[in-house]
Amino acid sequence: MTDSCCGCSASDLSQASGAQRRALIIALAINAFMFVAEMSIGLWGHSSALQADSVDMLIDAVGLGIGLFALNRTPRARARAGFANAFIELVLAAGIGAQLIHQIVIGALPVATFMIGMGTVALLANLASAGLLMRYRHEDINMRAMWLCTRNDAIGNAATIGAGVVVLVAGVPWPDWIVGALVVLLFAYTAIGVLREAWGELRLPQEA
Repeated sequence: MTDSCCGCSASDLSQASGAQRRALIIALAINAFMFVAEMSIGLWGHSSALQADSVDMLIDAVGLGIGLFALNRTPRARARAGFANAFIELVLAAGIGAQLIHQIVIGALPVATFMIGMGTVALLANLASAGLLMRYRHEDINMRAMWLCTRNDAIGNAATIGAGVVVLVAGVPWPDWIVGALVVLLFAYTAIGVLREAWGELRLPQEA
């Protein structure tokens, strides 16, 4: 079945227990809130890394939301949901990439204290989500994939904090640009792969 950005598919979520679903819904809410907070601070502080990380939060929330919406639906409906998820991810990646290019052209220096402060808040949020999912990470490969995705997001937050420290000490913007560009490239790579898989499933003959 088509994977989300974290490798957790809609059909896999349909097998989740009530406790697992609650944990996933809480993680969705955390990611949605952090998207708004990080994007706002990222735009205000001219930080590509924060903007990219906020989109990462949104993609996680959208993936979970689409997966929960597609519970117990047909494989074709779930393939459409995966296609929509990947398409949204690709559009968001393009938007953040355009914003990154704009900031490179104008040479905007990000506010390092915003990067460090908001990066720390995002790190704590991802650690909280990882804590919610940790007890389920060995129950099946998909819960493990979601837990690993959240853990990897925390690593990305640490990279943003590190970039903020370099910006603060050296007074140069390029560490922020590098982190932002790496996240955008990861979004694009993942989205294209999922789009191909979902499109392939949608082209299969529909079962009677």
